[in-house]
Amino acid sequence: MYRENYPKARFHIRFGPPSLFERVRFKMRDAHKLYLDGTHYKKRLSERDVPPEILEALLDFDASTWTLQTAEVRTDRGKFVNSTWEKVIDGHHYWVTIGIGNYVKTIVDRTTSGMDKCIRSGELYDFVDSVNIQLMADEGGEPDAE
Repeated sequence: MYRENYPKARFHIRFGPPSLFERVRFKMRDAHKLYLDGTHYKKRLSERDVPPEILEALLDFDASTWTLQTAEVRTDRGKFVNSTWEKVIDGHHYWVTIGIGNYVKTIVDRTTSGMDKCIRSGELYDFVDSVNIQLMADEGGEPDAE
């Protein structure tokens, strides 16, 4: 079983760095097939009343129909290891976290923003920004239009 044995930090789209979220969108733009068979995902799905519309949207994922909210990065490398996306259905804000290999890690009916745990500035912020700017330059990614 795959285990994440590295330190992570969370960033919110509202606080940036913009290069990180540009990178997440760039990498996820063609991720249409998500894997819904992780142990944590299955456990959470059985505990929560997730509407069929969310599950259908995950089976044919289109990042342009979801709102990117957060990204977690490895603090030693500055690269994202998962991202959280939101879709609103019937007034409920469903957040889906997608990890390495496009595995859905969890789904929650989000009642809080989680912003209090997000990095907003400092040395790690600057490091993550520089890593993602370089990654985008190396892969020829277009600057984000937003």
